[in-house]
Amino acid sequence: MPSINSEKHNSKILFVDDEISILKSIKRGFLHSDFEVFTAPGTIEGLQILENENIDILVTDYRMPGMDGFQFLKIVKEKFPAVNRVILSGFIEKSVAVESLTRGLASTYILKPWLNEEVEEKLNHILNIRRILKSNKLLHIINGIANLPVLSNIYHEFMEAVNNEKSMGEVSKIVQKDPSIATKILHVANSAFYGLKNCSSISQASVTLGLDTLQDILLTISVIDTMKWNSDQTKHLQDIFIRSFIMNSLLPELYKKKYGKGPYKNFPSAGLTYDTGKIILLQYYPGRFNSIIGNKNKNRGMEFYESELALGFEEISHQEIGAFFLDYWNLPEIFVETALFHHNPEDASDQNRDIVRLINLIDRLIDYILAGKNTDTIDLSLFKNDLISDKTLKEVIPTIKKKLSEHVSIIVHD
Repeated sequence: MPSINSEKHNSKILFVDDEISILKSIKRGFLHSDFEVFTAPGTIEGLQILENENIDILVTDYRMPGMDGFQFLKIVKEKFPAVNRVILSGFIEKSVAVESLTRGLASTYILKPWLNEEVEEKLNHILNIRRILKSNKLLHIINGIANLPVLSNIYHEFMEAVNNEKSMGEVSKIVQKDPSIATKILHVANSAFYGLKNCSSISQASVTLGLDTLQDILLTISVIDTMKWNSDQTKHLQDIFIRSFIMNSLLPELYKKKYGKGPYKNFPSAGLTYDTGKIILLQYYPGRFNSIIGNKNKNRGMEFYESELALGFEEISHQEIGAFFLDYWNLPEIFVETALFHHNPEDASDQNRDIVRLINLIDRLIDYILAGKNTDTIDLSLFKNDLISDKTLKEVIPTIKKKLSEHVSIIVHD
């Protein structure tokens, strides 16, 4: 993978803010940067610039007269979907701005007051991710897929209802619109992994499991629902599912032990999609997937990603492919980064690095256990880091082993 800070940019950045003094400060602060900076004192002027210039990143204030940042971002997303959108907000508006992130209207936010160096680093990071996801090598792989998979309309409608704080009953009715999806959700909810027994209604599953878990299951089903699977693929698919579900259940628990709080209450499924690239490879490039698995089995102890690199798939591995689709599906930045950097966590942004590092650790623990290593005498030095203690590490191993034994089955098309 190319270094995240290795390239210079000749990119166009548009700052929109109704305070002229802030725009002047931005102009001065980025006078010697690698960016071509455009400024607009309002949303109307901002839209005019977007019409006439090939803008790469929009950085917009959130609280402005006339049209607020939320409305502005919604218009920009619809009219200029290729423009990356960033919110510039005061601390008091942070919780409101996060709503825009959950709706996919913005990829991240910058708090006022800011340091120019930090903002420049953040913008560089965004641009480098854009370059990775638009590389010719990667696009060649993506272009080999005739019909790009999309998330279901039910999922988008579900998320809209959740974001608008609709009642549990209203949310349940949305899922029940598609009997096929509702059946699959109940099938998963009644699996040993979630422990529900004889759960026969989406309303019951919603109340018992909670909206976060319902969202997890619905997101997983949405990713695979438009795809066709044969019996060989289904076996690998179930392996990917169980890893993802384990990741998503352990991640908030371990993060809370380290930091004393949940990492991302607005993004409860962030640990679920990190291996999406494997699903895409399995569906659309099964020959390549099988060759990676074959090389991995031939070289005992080798992980999937190591096998990819050994076969020459650097820069077009399951990391880049997964990140491409999560970005294409307009999921928040944290989803894209967990997919893109979970084997290279130090390349993640400052904002998401701790979560990506923890995903990397859990992923390696799962590999270690699946490889049949003796976990009674585990070499803790293999996982030495400053994220979790040796005591916690020893405690989490039995949890992973137990969850690996619990069957998570998703009904798929064959």
